[in-house]
Amino acid sequence: MSDPRFFENSGPFNLIEIANLVKGELSCNEINISISDISSLSFATKNDICFFQDLSYKSDLIETKAAACLIKEEHKHYAPDSLILIFSDDPYMDFTLISQYFYPDEISPKSTSNFEKSLSKDGVDHSAIVDPSSTIEKGAVIGANVSIGENCTISSNAVIGKGVQIGSGSFIGANVTITHSIIGDCNIIHQGSSIGQDGFGFAMSATGHKKIPQVGRVVTQENVEIGANCSIDRGSIQDTIIKKGTKIDNMVHIAHNCVIGENCIIAGMVGLAGSTTLEDFVVMGAKSGAVGHITIGSGSQIAAKAGVSKSLPPGKKWAGFPIREMNLWKRDLLSIRKLSKGKKNDK
Repeated sequence: MSDPRFFENSGPFNLIEIANLVKGELSCNEINISISDISSLSFATKNDICFFQDLSYKSDLIETKAAACLIKEEHKHYAPDSLILIFSDDPYMDFTLISQYFYPDEISPKSTSNFEKSLSKDGVDHSAIVDPSSTIEKGAVIGANVSIGENCTISSNAVIGKGVQIGSGSFIGANVTITHSIIGDCNIIHQGSSIGQDGFGFAMSATGHKKIPQVGRVVTQENVEIGANCSIDRGSIQDTIIKKGTKIDNMVHIAHNCVIGENCIIAGMVGLAGSTTLEDFVVMGAKSGAVGHITIGSGSQIAAKAGVSKSLPPGKKWAGFPIREMNLWKRDLLSIRKLSKGKKNDK
């Protein structure tokens, strides 16, 4: 379920209304069912609608608690008998249209802060709650219904969007923008970073690309540090989560729906695609990256410039692209070196 502090849900809608919207055929005659929200398979509740298209999520389909699911008719035998199906040739595109129907305000950006100048003072909206022990520097903008805990510093020209919550003892650097986020206690976010903006979500087709409303949040737990000029996207449906003790260097991009475990180290210029999961104590070297929808196991160490293209087991060191266990990668480099020995330009 989306957070009403940040998003306005236009539902609920009747199931037959939703099916007609996408010209889908229902698998049953139970049309008088109310659908309250959109969701992913794994996070859905009894009044939600989700979609299924990728066969790697078959187990999530079997276990989903959703009321209804968009699905290709050829995949209907994977679905549990209790799940109402809407047959679709392109479930992802149709789910996008339904998402826009529930969240029309999220198709294009609106005001970041909802700041009411006539009712506010010194850049702080009249509805914001700022603990008296906290410092708001000149030029900062604190939006509507923001909550800032004890002993925080919000530096000059930072923008804290409507509804954002910042925990006690946190430092927000100059020119930082935070929207759609819950920031934990004792966080440090350095200059120029952007937290909580739209994730890069589009349903692509030969006739053009449809924007998928991004109705998740960014949630950081306590003692997280985020370097300068980082970009952390909010989730598309569920949250982007950074767990306690994790440290992130400058110029890192974390895409929507990523889950970063406790006490991870992410060096400069790392890029994580959507729905990547890092378990606890993962180390990502500078300029390394990961494709989406994979899990990097606890204690993994990823060498600089490595490209993680598959899920990795815990506790090993990895390097290269495609990714290899580090000892195998070193052996391969040695073999190549032997083959090229004596060639022109060899040093």
